[in-house]
Amino acid sequence: MTMLEKLRKVATGAAILAALAGGVPSASAADGSVEVMAGHKATTIDLKVSGEIAPKTGLFLRDIETIGYDGTVSHFGLADLSYEIAGGVGAVAEIQVAPGMGVVPRIGAQYFGKFGDLSAYVLGTIKTAEHPDGEFMASLRYAPEVAKDVKLPISIEALTSVGEEGHKFSTQKIRAGIELGGKYEVGAGVDLLEVGKDGILEYSAGGFAGIKF
Repeated sequence: MTMLEKLRKVATGAAILAALAGGVPSASAADGSVEVMAGHKATTIDLKVSGEIAPKTGLFLRDIETIGYDGTVSHFGLADLSYEIAGGVGAVAEIQVAPGMGVVPRIGAQYFGKFGDLSAYVLGTIKTAEHPDGEFMASLRYAPEVAKDVKLPISIEALTSVGEEGHKFSTQKIRAGIELGGKYEVGAGVDLLEVGKDGILEYSAGGFAGIKF
């Protein structure tokens, strides 16, 4: 499968999630990004699209495809429909989709704040279907400008899932690189995964390239 075909599959997944969520952001209001992370164990394609679909109402779509060098391929997608309450705080209804998991509905709350060169996003959700669990995600990004249209961003995204029997899994995505023109970004990164009560660690380290649109 070529890289173009893989990107098309990712875009198709995002379109399906948009239909499940009830619409897509208008082209004029939508923002998005694609990141390709080539680690030593797998390559990950991460597509994000977000925008306002009504006053104070936003839609966020994300589709992640991980291609292992042993030939395994995994997919994960989500759609978040949010309503801003006040001060960066909002209510969220979420749909997650993955093979073997099916369609999983979740509800929760989010917060987004920007403090100079630092931005922070926090999301907490609860599964509303059978066998409920809780997920907590925090994303921090520090991107100081060192020259005109040149930034040196450092970011971490951490997610933890806790079920009826305790810790299910945790992930961390760490990136450090250079951003040019507010659109292109390249650098080094590592993806970490801890599974189960004992937190058995797996990781994939390498380089990444991204573009915003």
